[in-house]
Amino acid sequence: MDQQQDREVQDRQFLQEALRLAREGQAAGSSPVGAVLVDAQGQVVARGRNRTGEPFGPDHVGHASVSHAEMDVFFQAGKLKDPETLTLYTSLEPCLMCGGASALLQLGRLVWATDDPWGGSGRLIRWEDHPAMQTTRVTPTPYPDLEHEGAALFATEAKRAFPEEGWSLWRKRYPQETEGV
Repeated sequence: MDQQQDREVQDRQFLQEALRLAREGQAAGSSPVGAVLVDAQGQVVARGRNRTGEPFGPDHVGHASVSHAEMDVFFQAGKLKDPETLTLYTSLEPCLMCGGASALLQLGRLVWATDDPWGGSGRLIRWEDHPAMQTTRVTPTPYPDLEHEGAALFATEAKRAFPEEGWSLWRKRYPQETEGV
């Protein structure tokens, strides 16, 4: 297997892990978003999930508006060593806060399973044009099946949490996944 095939297998594996963590977060009463930070050798540095509905603990930030999956990962990981060699996998396109943190931490790669047409950082900034984000390689939604899974998982939250304009964007981007929600 060549390096590109290895990366594709790894990307799929860790996006599936992020989706598993998203389901875990949903079961705990938080929004269904999960994230995994991985080093260049494919070893997990930290796993996180949305924890806005959970108490703060010594091992994670919780019960705060910033308790997003990506921030959970960053707080668990602490000071990053060689961040340019790390990849952050998320079940949902990061919001501006989490996308910005990824860039400011100078992560090497960011890969997400599902676009967020309302709250995603790509809606607000163009990664390739922002000076702080040009060192972070961004790979949105590389697998249609995982994108579908993530969109179906987050659709109820999008309807609940976003204003009508945001929900409308979700319905337009993901008509099948939002049908009947």
